[in-house]
Amino acid sequence: MLNLANNKKLFFWTGIIILILVLFGNSGMRSVIIRKIELSKLNKQLAELESQNRELRKRLYSFENNPAFLEREARKQLGLIQPGEIKYKFIEQENK
Repeated sequence: MLNLANNKKLFFWTGIIILILVLFGNSGMRSVIIRKIELSKLNKQLAELESQNRELRKRLYSFENNPAFLEREARKQLGLIQPGEIKYKFIEQENK
């Protein structure tokens, strides 16, 4: 009977030690889970950056190959006008 009790204690403590090593060791489960979370975040960030990159490439293509787009953007962003044109700027009044 005493031998059976000692075997149970040995099995219990061996299990505890293995669990601690798995959870907190250098390549433990905690580390693996943290790395998976980081990988998921980085993949999401990569997808967003790839989407932004596609949009920027479309705009670049339009600037290079579409004169009307180039003119519209120059007028909108830089306030440029053609020779002989008059630029009007309307200022909204606040209601008092």
